[in-house]
Amino acid sequence: MFKKTRNRLTILFTGLMILFLLSFILTSYFLLSFMIYEDSRANVRGLVAEEFNDHAKDIINAGNYHKGISAGRNHDHDDEVKASIYYKKYRYFFYYVVDANGKVIKGDEGLPQLRGSIVKEVQGWRPKQDEISLKTFTVDGNPMYIMMAGRSLYAGNRYQGGVYVGVDVTEQHQALKRTVTILTMVAVAFLFISSLLGLYMSDRAMQPIMRSFTRQREFVDNASHELRTPLTILQSSLEVLETEEKGKASEFSLQVMDDMKDELKWMTRLVGYLLTLARADSGVIELAYESFDAAAVAQQTARSFETLLAKRKQHFAYEAPDELIVYADRERVIQLLYILLDNASKYTPEGGSVTLRVSEQGKEKNRKVRIDVIDTGVGISLENKARIFDRFYRVDKGRSREMGGTGLGLSIASWIVKAHKGSIQLDSMLGKGSVFTVLLPIKET
Repeated sequence: MFKKTRNRLTILFTGLMILFLLSFILTSYFLLSFMIYEDSRANVRGLVAEEFNDHAKDIINAGNYHKGISAGRNHDHDDEVKASIYYKKYRYFFYYVVDANGKVIKGDEGLPQLRGSIVKEVQGWRPKQDEISLKTFTVDGNPMYIMMAGRSLYAGNRYQGGVYVGVDVTEQHQALKRTVTILTMVAVAFLFISSLLGLYMSDRAMQPIMRSFTRQREFVDNASHELRTPLTILQSSLEVLETEEKGKASEFSLQVMDDMKDELKWMTRLVGYLLTLARADSGVIELAYESFDAAAVAQQTARSFETLLAKRKQHFAYEAPDELIVYADRERVIQLLYILLDNASKYTPEGGSVTLRVSEQGKEKNRKVRIDVIDTGVGISLENKARIFDRFYRVDKGRSREMGGTGLGLSIASWIVKAHKGSIQLDSMLGKGSVFTVLLPIKET
């Protein structure tokens, strides 16, 4: 129980750290990307504005002449100056002046071998105001990242051409990539360390709870054990007193003795349940597996309940195969049946019915014993179903006490089922009744 709680705390802490580190990496990535690329974006915006202002007339006069493209230099002195500036700042930059047909009429470029790929990229591209695009090209088998921008010239609604520029931001991109890789590696390392720290902290946090629970469990175990003897003596003494004084005592005295016997039975059952749970928590109880006929055990338990249900004026039905051999703890299975039948009877009014159904489910290795205990009682509301197997939880505390309920029976039933690696579930509707379904694996001897 504590191990599961500790693991849940560790997983929760680790999950929070994952969210924190993921948020940190994403935030760092976008901030670094903005800072690294912002200067290049500003340069590209300025460059496309300058080139457009300088060469808009070339687009208009595109049909009259063709100046050509220079490799690393331009025929115009101003273009040569700008080119020298950008070549110092970037490994590669270009500008192309394109006519309405997509033909390059003028430009400057650092890598002529990329011209075809770049022209193909800008074909049909009509960039919006301040639109910037990051494109990837391949040069000598290596990726090159180009930040591109463009501006179009229109005569009315007619496209006449455009100017496209770009600068090489491969170094910036690689620097960003390396930074993100380092951040990811650091985050993974911190995540591993935080997981160990979370496990250590959750273990430290659980220590006082475990000590407190251990002391409580020992107290319940010792108290339950010590109370069994005096309760047994009181029960025997009351029976002797009732036998000897039955003819002499008044009706009031006899009623008082009957009430005392009922309270002693309730206390004895409570002490027995507490002792079972305390020993189950401490791991003292081990299941005594044996092969037996579950159908015969269920039939015997049903016969013992027929008299009790008849006194409460309740109808009882029993369904089971002729034989169903299982390998389980016989006494715990009997206890499980007793708890479920007793619980069904307590919350079923006079004239109601209780049904015990035992069957086999599944095939070969997936074979299971299915136990259904069905009643037409008061039922359980949806908000109470989630806590029905909690210790000391009772839906109607006053009514449960009158019926001799302790709030521990279903907890013990749940423990028996889980100890056998089975499952138990409740299907109930308020005012209509309840169905407890138990599935226990049929183990081989």
